Amino acid sequence: MAWRVLCVIQFCFLLVIYTYLGLTPHPEKSVPVFNDLLMHFAGYAVAAISISFARPRWPYWQQALLLVLYSIAIEIAQHFNPPRTFSGADIIANATGVIVGLCLVVAGKKYCPWFRHLLFWKN
Repeated sequence: MAWRVLCVIQFCFLLVIYTYLGLTPHPEKSVPVFNDLLMHFAGYAVAAISISFARPRWPYWQQALLLVLYSIAIEIAQHFNPPRTFSGADIIANATGVIVGLCLVVAGKKYCPWFRHLLFWKN
């Protein structure tokens, strides 16, 4: 299978996991919860890196917009899924994670030739 296809599959699988964890009534039964906002931040930083591999030619603003809108959609859906609740703090943590993740990608492309090669690898 081609590298890019694997990257896209991995990103889609990541969104499926995030959707499950975001909409299940008790995610703490699936994943240990430490610091909720830190987990949101880290999860969306990983998602930002993942989308950069899945869609490396998309502008960063499009990658960020997709992830932030997805995050907002999950939070809105939680409002209708008791005992889950909508949280603006979660959205801020998610958006901050997206920004940091994309900044890491920019730094990787700029300072690590092997990272840029991996990001744009064609086979």
